[in-house]
Order: sequence, then structure tokens, then C-alpha cells
Amino acid sequence: MKCATLSLTIVGFALAASSGAAFGAPDRDDAARITTIAGLDNIQQIGSTQNINDANGKPIMVDPDPYKIAIVPENLGKLARGTILVSNIGNDVGTTIVKFRPFPSIGVQFNADTAGLKGPADMAFIRDRLLVANSKGGNSVQVLNPNGTLFMSITDPMFNNPWGLTAGFPHFGTFFVANKGDAKVLRVDFQKHAAGAAPVVKVTQIAQLTVMDGGVTKIDMRWLPFLRVGDQLLTDVLVVQDPAQSRIAAIANASTLKTSTGMGVTIFKGTPLNVPGGIAINPFNHDILVVNLNDNNMVEINPEKATVVATKTVDPLVVDAMGNNSALFGVTATVDRRGNLLVFFTDDNTNTLNALSAAPLFEERQPKEAMR
Repeated sequence: MKCATLSLTIVGFALAASSGAAFGAPDRDDAARITTIAGLDNIQQIGSTQNINDANGKPIMVDPDPYKIAIVPENLGKLARGTILVSNIGNDVGTTIVKFRPFPSIGVQFNADTAGLKGPADMAFIRDRLLVANSKGGNSVQVLNPNGTLFMSITDPMFNNPWGLTAGFPHFGTFFVANKGDAKVLRVDFQKHAAGAAPVVKVTQIAQLTVMDGGVTKIDMRWLPFLRVGDQLLTDVLVVQDPAQSRIAAIANASTLKTSTGMGVTIFKGTPLNVPGGIAINPFNHDILVVNLNDNNMVEINPEKATVVATKTVDPLVVDAMGNNSALFGVTATVDRRGNLLVFFTDDNTNTLNALSAAPLFEERQPKEAMR
């Protein structure tokens, strides 16, 4: 796949925290904010995920197929708050995570070559470390330091090509993994251990979703402290996509749930969902943002009303019956400096990180020099 070359520069915008709180005070009244994707009409490429720089600033070409996105939640040494990380799965043999800041910019390889990545999929931060679902590399979750080096590798017999990954209650040391190989949803709890000893984990199955034809089931997940689904107020909620059924579900009490093969409470099922490839949470209202594999649309679902808020085509190529041109896997939502919804997504057709926004984020000039 060929990647477009960007020649752009930023004209001033600050990324908001993933909780939805803007970095700077928003300069618009609440009533004037654009809070759903229905009002977002600008798509721009932030940068290439394939033509990037190494840590020394040398241009390199790395893996294609960008998948998942993580936003750095706070300053972690030289890794600045608001930096965006993108995993390159590279047809299951990728070995790189790319970081972007400022926007737009030339991406820079984040992970050290010794981090042991192979087919990195979803990512999430716990405290000051990045968890990476290592779908092909040792059937593991790799834990990286803020400088991209390997802190530890977590393995367990219940891991079966880890794909989806998200963290639970902040600072509890609990996270969730979804297997690509068998569609199981797992909770991973760190156990007490002696000072200086390696951490010990306990893995518990908390759901069994539908296995896709062919057995490869790509489940994305996000955790919320609470979510209203219909007339129910659920707490400690793991929101999951069930792609084989074009379904979004909520698993309540995810941090304490005992062994379970349930499928969660259905939030929404069917059209316009069309084999979901990734999900995110709208920070304004807890709507679920979904990107479809089979039609390159982004869909916003209101979980309380089980209604469709909006549907947008964010990649114009038509997906054929063989899945060619299927582009969308990674999506995350935050708030721009004007107080509007801002959505980042990966595009596998162009090998880029893109932004869906209320207004253009930058003009077409020379890019700012890449990070070092």
C-alpha cells in the first residue's frame, strides 16, 4: 500500500486528555460545543505510520497496517502528555509502535528493538507503563517503560493470541485481554508478591463472545466506571465489540466477576454496525464510537437509548467481498482546545494516523521537525 506524503504544519491546537478534559480551558460555551461525530466534517492525516524516523532521527520504512491507538495520559519522563502511540501490526509480523507529537509530524519509532514485539495490537497505560497485546510474539502482553524498553513480559496458558486490551480502575493493577484465537475475554489481576520478586498475575475468564468464521475474532474493549444501558445503570463496565454478531455489549462488575462464559448485556446489534473493528468512548456522553471493517464507516451509538446518533464514511474505498480495502481498526476520542469532540483513527489503506475534527487542525505547509 502506498502512503501519502504530508506537507503540513500546525496552526495551534492542544490535545485533550482521554477523560475528556481539555488541556487548556475551552474557549466556547457548552451549548456551542460539537459533542458528537455528526458535527465533525474535517479529516486530515496526522502522519504516516510506515515512513517514519528512528530514535536518532534517521528516516526508515517500517511495518504497514496501523491498528490501535493510545494517548499518553500524563507526562512520563520524556514521553509528553498527549503524545499519540500507534501500533503497527504488519500482517501479524509487525514489530513497531510509532509516536506522534506535535501534530502533524513525522512519526518516530517508540519501542526499542529489544522490546520483543511481534504483531502488536491494542495498547493501554497502567500507571507509568504501556501494556501491549502481543498477538504473535510469544502469546504475551508486553509491558514497556516510558522510554520504549521492555519492563516485563506477561504470559499465561489462557492467552490465545491477545488482541484487545484495556485497563480497569486506575492504580488497581487490573487489566483486560480479549483473545483473537478463541474470543474469550479475560481479566488479569496482579497478585501480592515479595519485595523485589517478579509480579505474579491471576487470569480469569469473564466472558465468551462469538467466534468468527475461520476462528480469527478481533475484539476491542474499553472500560468505564459506570454506563447507563437502557434503564440500567451499570458499574465497573467493560464495553466490548462482538464482531461476529455486529454487536456491542457491556460486561458489568468486570473487576470482580467470577469465572463466566456470559456474553454481557447487549447495547446495540445490527445495522449500521458491520463487523466492528474498533471502539472508543465519547468523553462528553459515554456514547460508543465504532469503526466498521466491512464498509469503512464510523458509527456513534447512544447506549441509553440504543439509537444511532450518526454514521460517517471516513475512508472512501469500497470494501469488497474478500475484505480488500478494509481500513479501520483503531479509534480513540478526546476533546480539542475549543471544547469540541476530536476523534483519531488509523487508516490501513493509507498507513496513516488521521483526525476527524470540527475544524481543520492545521494548514498545508512544511511539517514541524519530528520529535527526538
